[in-house]
Amino acid sequence: MYRYRDVSLPVPLDRPFTYSLPETLRHRVKPGCRLIVPFGVRKMTGVALRCHDEAPSMTARDALRLIDAEPVLDPELLSLARWIAVYYCAPLGEVLRSMLPLASEVRSGKVYSLTDAGLDAARQLLLDSGPEDPVAAVLRMLEKRPLSAAYLTKKLPLADKAIRSLERKGFIAAEHSHAKRDPLRSPSDRLRVELEHEPVDVKLPKAERELIAFLTLHPGSHNLKDLETQVRNAGGAARSLGRRRVLKLTREPLGAMATGPVRARHTLNAAQQEAFATILGAIKSKQFQTFLLHGITGSGKTEVYLSTIEATLAGGRSALLLVPEIALTPAMAGQFFARFGDRVAILHSAFTDSERSEQWRRIRSGSAGVVVGTRSGVFAPVRNLGLIVVDEEHDQSYKQEETPRYNGRDVAIVRAQAAGACVVLGSATPSLESRYNVQRGKYTLIELPGRIENRPLPRVEIIDMREEFL
Repeated sequence: MYRYRDVSLPVPLDRPFTYSLPETLRHRVKPGCRLIVPFGVRKMTGVALRCHDEAPSMTARDALRLIDAEPVLDPELLSLARWIAVYYCAPLGEVLRSMLPLASEVRSGKVYSLTDAGLDAARQLLLDSGPEDPVAAVLRMLEKRPLSAAYLTKKLPLADKAIRSLERKGFIAAEHSHAKRDPLRSPSDRLRVELEHEPVDVKLPKAERELIAFLTLHPGSHNLKDLETQVRNAGGAARSLGRRRVLKLTREPLGAMATGPVRARHTLNAAQQEAFATILGAIKSKQFQTFLLHGITGSGKTEVYLSTIEATLAGGRSALLLVPEIALTPAMAGQFFARFGDRVAILHSAFTDSERSEQWRRIRSGSAGVVVGTRSGVFAPVRNLGLIVVDEEHDQSYKQEETPRYNGRDVAIVRAQAAGACVVLGSATPSLESRYNVQRGKYTLIELPGRIENRPLPRVEIIDMREEFL
């Protein structure tokens, strides 16, 4: 087994860092797994890259903990990350951080404890100070046991200033902690509760007994937020019983949150059918090809997307649809849930970190074959990718403004090329770059010149504002 592992960290340095692996980790760490490693005085989460036996010029520090039993990034996504790092001149660690919406699964924080000097100062200061002194209050609490920064701030309003002062004087020391986040801490409206079994010969608090009695009389799955209006202290009782496996707590499916009227499925017109047939031929050939679908507003591009995604799923492959941030509304999500059901996963910045993590896990496991997302959805761990659709490909929101700066549309094309998938770029007003690539023969142009059902175009009037103000 290899003794060393190169780890990419989310720092503005374009290089990996070499760590030695303890005996217990050498056979378990694989490329693409996340590790917790020391970095200066901090502990950081990084992604494992190359393993080797080449000893560095200085003593290597030991990796602390393995987070993932299996790699969260496969070789395809690692290769894509390296391409982005080179092409857009971004540190690889920051690229990998942007690809993984799993930060919410690890709770990071600081834990403070007294140093030897701090212990001596505490004994002296506690004798001389009054009960209202925040410095004395912090020392009094830390004398009993180490405490987290969040706990101290919650208990003492002026703890921040006192902690900084004590840290400068060397009376307390901070250690960065990393622990897996408890999934039962999700908000009540995001959890569903179901009774698994009734406990036998166990004495329970009143709130837990009342909740079990209610679920016995009303079997099935219930939203925890709704239960809190009917059973007193249901939230705390449900989480306590959930940890003891008396209740089954699951996350509310995101499909239930997609609202809005669902448009009836309609037969493709001649232009739509021709566009669909052209794209279908490329999908069946399983070869990389890029199409520019130029259709005026109301020409039925979405129905072409849905039909091509349906054909991709029928061929045993998965599909990814990228849309601008403003376009991914609950109504649009509802169209995909109505057509594809629970095979749909949504990646959107409006979701909480835990919700994005849950969707990412569903995609990684292969249970979601259709992924609808915004710019960062291009990094979704879709298995056996066969089709990528970029709606409104001209939209500027596909460009990331923070490091790593990338264009989601262009990254989608590079990813599809590596996977042997088809790309459909849809727009009523294509970008100049896409038009130019059509002229060069790199893209295939497909046009939808008319609106569906021969609906008339909006009436347009040209108003000379110079005359309006005369």
